Amino acid sequence: MKTAPTLLTLAAVATAAWFFGVAWGQERTATPGAQPAAAPARGRGFGRGAVPGATPGQMSALADMTSALAQPTEALAKARTDLLAAEFAPAPDEKDVQQKLAAVSAAELALAYARVAGLEKLQQSDAPLTSEQIKALADREAAASNPRIANAPQIPHMTSRQVTALTDFTGAQQKMMADVARVRTGITYAALAEMQDEHVVQQQVELLAVEEAGLASLRAKQLAALQSSPVKLDEEQLRALAANNGVLVSGSFHEPLPYDFNDHTGYVSLFDGKTLNGWDGNPKFWRVEDGAIVGESTAENPSGNTYIACRTSLSKDFTLKCEIKIEGAGGSGIQYRSKTGIPWLTAIAPNVTASNGPVNLDWMMTGPQADFWPSRDSTAMYSGQFYSENTPMRIMAFRGQVVEGFGMGPRRVMGAIGDRADLGKFIKENDWNQYIVIARGGTFLHIINGRLMSAMIDDDPDSSNNQRGLIGIEIEATTKVSTRNIWLKKLD
Repeated sequence: MKTAPTLLTLAAVATAAWFFGVAWGQERTATPGAQPAAAPARGRGFGRGAVPGATPGQMSALADMTSALAQPTEALAKARTDLLAAEFAPAPDEKDVQQKLAAVSAAELALAYARVAGLEKLQQSDAPLTSEQIKALADREAAASNPRIANAPQIPHMTSRQVTALTDFTGAQQKMMADVARVRTGITYAALAEMQDEHVVQQQVELLAVEEAGLASLRAKQLAALQSSPVKLDEEQLRALAANNGVLVSGSFHEPLPYDFNDHTGYVSLFDGKTLNGWDGNPKFWRVEDGAIVGESTAENPSGNTYIACRTSLSKDFTLKCEIKIEGAGGSGIQYRSKTGIPWLTAIAPNVTASNGPVNLDWMMTGPQADFWPSRDSTAMYSGQFYSENTPMRIMAFRGQVVEGFGMGPRRVMGAIGDRADLGKFIKENDWNQYIVIARGGTFLHIINGRLMSAMIDDDPDSSNNQRGLIGIEIEATTKVSTRNIWLKKLD
C-alpha cells in the first residue's frame, strides 16, 4: 500500500485548472440517459451493515475514519453547491464558474486522499479489514458518492412551456451527468482499493475535471439559449433549479408550496395606494386614506348600496388578492365579473334618494360578489359566502358549503367545507382580513385569512356569473370599508 500525501500538491491544482480552461470551450454532444447525480451525502457514518462481520475494534476504527472524512465531505458538498449557484446565476460569469470548478476538483482530490489515508491508517491498526470487508466498504461508499435526488424542491410558478423546455434541458445533460457519476464512482473505488495508488486517484480526479468542465460548458450554452427564449426563468426559478442539481426532477412527491398571501408573481396591482386612478365611484363616499381605498356611509351621509369599480380590470378567469377591513354595523363585498349600468332590482331607501338624488347606475354593480360582513355576529352566515348581486339568484353558496348549480336553476350542496360558525371565527372584526377570490370557468372559491369559506360551481355558460366583467368594492348600510394591496393575476 502506498502512502498518500497529506496536502494537495500545487501541480495537481494547476493540472486541474488547465483542464477547466480547455474544456470550457469544447463542443460536446449529449443524449438522454442516466439519472442525475446529487451532492455527496453529509454526516454519513460507516455502520456495521457497511462492513460485514465487523468486530468491535473495526467498528471503532471505522468511526475514527468517519470523523476524519467529515470535514472534506462537507467541503466537497459546499464546493458543489457553490458551483451550481455560479452556473445558474441570473448573469453567469465564466471566470467565476471556472474558479468554482477548480474548487470542486480540489475538494474531490482532498476527499479522495482523505479516504486513502483513512483506509491506510485503519489497515495499520490492530483491527485491519479483510479483502472482502474492504470491497464491501468501497461498494457502499461508491453507491453513496452519487445519491439520487430525493425530495428536491419544486421549481415555483412554472408554465407548461417552461416544463417542456426544462425537460429538453435535462435530457441534453443526461449523458454527461452519467459520465460524471461514473468517474466519481471510479475515484471512490481507487481511493478505497486494497492496493492503493495515489497517482491513479489523481488521474481519476483529473478526468473528472474534464467531465465536469464539459458539463458546465454544455449547461452554459443551454442556459443562455433558454434565457433568451420566451420561457426565460426568473431568479427564484433559477435558484430552485440549482438546488435540483441543475435538472428538472420528476417522480418525486411534493407538498404544495405553503400559503403566501404576499406572493405577487404574475399579478398586477390595481391600486397605486395614493389615488383613485382607474377607479370609478361616487366621490361623496369614496376616497384614499392611509394607503387604502376607503368607502364610508354614515347616518348623515347615507350611501345605501353603492360601489366603486376598477375600470381597468375587465376579466373572467383570475385570482384576486386584497386586504379588507370593516368598521361599523354595515357590510361590504368584493364584486367580480360584474357590470355597471344595469337597472336596480331592489327599491332604494327614501333617505338615500333624498341625500343623493336618483340612482346613478354607473356606480351600481351587478354580478358575483364575495360577501364580507365581519361586523355582524361571528356566527352569521354572510362573510365568505357566494352572492349574486342585483340578480334573482342572490345567495348561491353559504359559508361552509360546496354548491353545484346551473344559473337560475336549482342548486345542490355537494360537500361541506366546515361548520359555518367555526369558519366565522377566522374572520377579524375591525381589523385587516386577507381575502382571495379564485374564478376559473364556472368555479369560484372564496378564501379569507387562508381558510376556504365557500365554493360555487355554476355550469350555465349564459349565467351572469360566467361573463367577463369588472372588479369592484361595495358599501352597504352604515359602515366604513377600507381595501388595500389589491392584486390581480389575470388568466384570460
